[in-house]
Amino acid sequence: MEQLKRIGVHHLDLDLVLTTTDKDDGIASNTLIVAHPMEYKHTTPTYSPCGNTPFNEMINLLKTVYNDNFFISMEPKAAWRQTTQELNDVALIHPPSRILEKLLELIEFNELAGHCAAIVELNYQLKDEAELHRQEELLRRITQHCQLFKGIRLSDDVDKLHHDVEEYDAIMPTIELHPRHPRNVEGKVMQQELWSKSIVWVVDNEVDLEFAADVSPRGIVSNTPQEIVRILEGWCQ
Repeated sequence: MEQLKRIGVHHLDLDLVLTTTDKDDGIASNTLIVAHPMEYKHTTPTYSPCGNTPFNEMINLLKTVYNDNFFISMEPKAAWRQTTQELNDVALIHPPSRILEKLLELIEFNELAGHCAAIVELNYQLKDEAELHRQEELLRRITQHCQLFKGIRLSDDVDKLHHDVEEYDAIMPTIELHPRHPRNVEGKVMQQELWSKSIVWVVDNEVDLEFAADVSPRGIVSNTPQEIVRILEGWCQ
């Protein structure tokens, strides 16, 4: 964390999982932790230094290192679409209202107002109206403390984005939506005015950094921030 501060990183992007069972490392069930679902399930070959850290511990560390000069964007992982795949995934099995309720509780407990954004998009096709109403109320209360961001994936319909993003403080499109990205095989094009409102993920190498520079976003998310800073310093020499 000190290394990130030294290179000027003050905004961290966090995936959040609500634990389902007591874990071997002593983390109790129903604990909000900082983890990608693959980190939580121990199915990835690489782990971030803060992987599977309880949320409260992460916030205490941030406050120790940064005092009040930090910002976190948080994506709570859950069964947002209620698909069979999600419901069979131990990292996503909770209904979204469960993790939103826990997130709201810890935002208020840690007094994070002004230091946070929630990356959440409600599923209005949900058949369980009571669950949807619960999600709406919890998100309304969360956004009294935090900004609201929208994640955009390569599979999303970018033609409809202009009307869909007005309620969000920022959008977070994948760098794969750059028109020259090799994975953008359909040739999807996002309007430049949307790129300027974007925090782009995930930019981990010089090629993707060049793509990001080409669209002039508000910021980038990287799993390799020190390498990105090294590349930028080389460009500026």
